[in-house]
Amino acid sequence: MGCCTSNTINLPISKNSKGRKCANSVDINKGKFVRTTKGLVKDHFDIIKTIGSGGFGTVFKAIDKRTGLDRAIKEIPKLKVDIVSEKQMLLEVELLKEIDHPNILKIYEVIESNLCYYIVSELLTGGELFDKVLKEMRFSENIAAKYTHDIVTALNYCHQKHIVHRDLKPENLLFASTSPNAPLKVIDFSISQRLVINSKLPSVIGTLCYIAPEVFSGAYDEKCDIWSAGIILYLMLCGRPPFIGTTEAEILTKARSANPDMTKGVWSSISEDAKDLIHKMICVNTTLRFSARDVLNHRWIKRHINNEIDESPINTQAFEQLSKFRAQSKLEKSILTFIASQVASPSEEADLIHLFKQLDKNGDGRLSMTELSEGSAALGLGSQLDVVEIMKNCDTDENGYLDYTEFLTATTEWNKVIQKEQLQQAFKLYDKGGDGQLSLSELKECIPGIEDSEWNKFLEEADTDRNGVISLEEFKQYLTLKILQI
Repeated sequence: MGCCTSNTINLPISKNSKGRKCANSVDINKGKFVRTTKGLVKDHFDIIKTIGSGGFGTVFKAIDKRTGLDRAIKEIPKLKVDIVSEKQMLLEVELLKEIDHPNILKIYEVIESNLCYYIVSELLTGGELFDKVLKEMRFSENIAAKYTHDIVTALNYCHQKHIVHRDLKPENLLFASTSPNAPLKVIDFSISQRLVINSKLPSVIGTLCYIAPEVFSGAYDEKCDIWSAGIILYLMLCGRPPFIGTTEAEILTKARSANPDMTKGVWSSISEDAKDLIHKMICVNTTLRFSARDVLNHRWIKRHINNEIDESPINTQAFEQLSKFRAQSKLEKSILTFIASQVASPSEEADLIHLFKQLDKNGDGRLSMTELSEGSAALGLGSQLDVVEIMKNCDTDENGYLDYTEFLTATTEWNKVIQKEQLQQAFKLYDKGGDGQLSLSELKECIPGIEDSEWNKFLEEADTDRNGVISLEEFKQYLTLKILQI
């Protein structure tokens, strides 16, 4: 299972009137709260069982002793990691740290011991897409379109950031849970790469049945992922990959012909639009091959996804939370972002993922003011919803969009969270010493980039018994006072 992160701290910056960023901004994003520590994994986690293994290491199901939350932990023995592999692993960490998308695995922290690296991520319990294909043999067009949409929105987000996955296959696509509407998530960025604009990647890497032909020439770009997604779509609709052979050379020869058979058997009942999309994804000519955005705009995807969205009412309550969200200081916004990104309820988050994707019309993994306006119009809220004010209050990294964690933070029902175990779980993650009290040094370690003057103000307001540390009850009272109107 792919999961990772690092603890690089960036100077907070803000945008000027032309959209560039300058010093002294809020610049809050979920990647800041992915921690890197040294120590023993058993200090904070109980390992329950092995759930997977691969060339780099083993993946375990674990329980966080501090919070009681289920997690997945990828163990990478240092003996198996040479200098090149370590560099790639650190790149995976950096990539997943900056990725903030509902269809991509979420990571929480990295622990380094003398013998191993441990990458802690969310636990995805719904199984692999590959297993589901084997069980079902083939999917309806509606289901295949839904899963393709999940996959390609994740790719579209990555490609905008010039990240190429390079190993997209059904085994690297996991369902978040066993719920029928559980999102499909892309995992394993262990061989992913950043692509310099107007350049090509050289390494021949990936899984044979899903590798685009140009990869073997040693000059390719992000469209190699679209080829892989097209192979997966073909597989979902008929139950087998398009190019099969007894040798690697035979499979590659068939792939280079790019003429998958869609004339016999189950294909007689599959729409021409679905076949058209497959041809445009599995296209040897990379200039003519669809981009991720092209796929999302194709009539087959739009028809099936729009039908699904039309049948699902938009969550009015979450929209109301969005319009009411207020957090005055950088520290308040950081605390709420930390809680939302680290201990969000999986069931509640699933509903918010659905809403986020309903609003994200262009599938770029973030919400623009236009998309927010259209969403409010669909609710009949019209001019009652001030999207400019929403963006001002909720766009904590000030990039002009609502990223997924920003949306999650703003739509959370915080009054309920304060009274529930989620706040206690977050408190325990802050409480590195485990003494039930938060020192200023513990808080500063979890929330980087806050000025001393703001910390001093926080301590003055939250430490009501003036003992120099914050108890859970004081923490709860502080948040209640600050965000009661949310």
